Amino acid sequence: MGMGESGVIFEDLRAFVAVAQLGSFAKAAASLCVAQSALSKRVQRLEHRVGAALFERRARGVVLTETGQGFLPRAQQVVQEVIDIERHLSSHVQTPSGVVHIAMPQRSCGLLAPPLVRRCQAELPLVTLHIHEGTPANVHTWLLEGVADIALIFNPELGPDFLVHPFLMEPLCLLGPRPPLRQQLVDAVPAVCTVADLARLPLILPRRPNSVRVLVDRLCAGHGIRPNIVYEADGTHTVRGMVEQGMGFTVFSLSAWSAAIQAGEIEAIPFSSPLMNWKLCIVRPRATIGSVAANRVSEILEQEADKLLRTGAWPSAKRISEPLSSDQNS
Repeated sequence: MGMGESGVIFEDLRAFVAVAQLGSFAKAAASLCVAQSALSKRVQRLEHRVGAALFERRARGVVLTETGQGFLPRAQQVVQEVIDIERHLSSHVQTPSGVVHIAMPQRSCGLLAPPLVRRCQAELPLVTLHIHEGTPANVHTWLLEGVADIALIFNPELGPDFLVHPFLMEPLCLLGPRPPLRQQLVDAVPAVCTVADLARLPLILPRRPNSVRVLVDRLCAGHGIRPNIVYEADGTHTVRGMVEQGMGFTVFSLSAWSAAIQAGEIEAIPFSSPLMNWKLCIVRPRATIGSVAANRVSEILEQEADKLLRTGAWPSAKRISEPLSSDQNS
């Protein structure tokens, strides 16, 4: 049996144990941060290997079959032993080595990837970095699917299996076209935008789980209104192009579109609500906290991000936490 097959069996056992302990496929999927369909496939694969059903599906969850009841104690023992072995090995590794996967939004990647790679090459010669660049939605997916050991993500809403370290906070603005084009959309735009204004202004926003969209939906719901979304677009360049050509307004940070704002291509209007902001966080799956390599890369990532913050890469942002040390990681 190869290592790949062993890993599959372990994941299937862990899925079985989680469902058995929580009594629900939905709850188990949430606790393991995997899709419910993927979790179901793991359990079905294990049932096929065992040759018997392990759960009896009911309207309000699942219960163990007789075979499942007999199988559970041994499965729990195996899962715990593997976890303990991984922790034991990690605690004895002194030299950081191996592959570390980092997921970042596109703009953050452009700012942070060069200094991060440069320092890791100099200080961690046995560590290989794989940097995954994508939209915030991509980063969120990579984190939940276990692709990323470290992720930079805005306003994350994750379960207890993730360690979230807030790094900086940046206010968001209403961004709209220049006045000649803007006048074709609405009669008047306030000098300071309120949450209530989002019910009448034509908005171009990304789909959920994008952090800006989640924030706008939540704040509008809190005010008993529905945001006037005329188009959903996930790509930043798409949104920016549509705003520049007078097709609507969007919500974003000043730093991300500073060049367009300074060039007069887009106008920025502040929000009155201090809640209209996003927090950039360094997120780690708790399962990777024992990795010496990931811990050291996370420290370097934060140090380089802090340098960028102090030199004005996020001009309207402020630091909201103390540096994350190795002791905090572990």
